[in-house]
Amino acid sequence: MILYIEAKVLEDKPGILAQITTILAKMNANIAAFTTGIEGIIPSEVKPKTIRMLISVEDKENIIQNISDELKKIKEISITNIRKPTSIDVVNLKYGLESVIASEAEI
Repeated sequence: MILYIEAKVLEDKPGILAQITTILAKMNANIAAFTTGIEGIIPSEVKPKTIRMLISVEDKENIIQNISDELKKIKEISITNIRKPTSIDVVNLKYGLESVIASEAEI
């Protein structure tokens, strides 16, 4: 099963991504795509960093809830979404289109 996970960074500290990948590795999840970055290019409108990833996991009972519970233990992030991905999610992560579209709209 492929899952889309989105989280907001509440406190930008070293090691957040390492914590996420460690949790996913312990749950036998394979990361297919992973992006992180600041949303917005105008300094006064910069929003918190967002982490987006596609992961592949075994289709087990309660896997989404288990991953959510484990990731919520990381105090520096807030999980905003865990779900099956849409084709738009896959294209955006693969080609970084969200950043391009947002940048062009803000210029």
